[in-house]
Amino acid sequence: MDIIALTSLNEGTPVSLIEAQAANKPIVSTRVGGIGDIVLENETALLSDVADEKTFCTNLFQIVENSDLRERLGKRGYEHVTTAFSYQRLVNDVRILYEKSLAEAQSNNLKT
Repeated sequence: MDIIALTSLNEGTPVSLIEAQAANKPIVSTRVGGIGDIVLENETALLSDVADEKTFCTNLFQIVENSDLRERLGKRGYEHVTTAFSYQRLVNDVRILYEKSLAEAQSNNLKT
């Protein structure tokens, strides 16, 4: 695939868009649910309101007809997803949460 198009009416956290960015693919999607948390609008994806078919089609044709835009969105998507959704970031976030929870538990034990 050269372009990922997602026309969902409702979404949670679409892993398919994380995978698309990891594969350097430009995205055209509706702006619903957690999509805004996964992509960077106008940097990794072109978004439209769910009922705005005209803008969705315009966005899709922009990417089809403009190879520089396809490449830029794909490259920026890869950069975004490798920092925002990498396993290193996840491990670090869990470590921070664990250390914070441990400190709170120790603090609570000292108070009793």
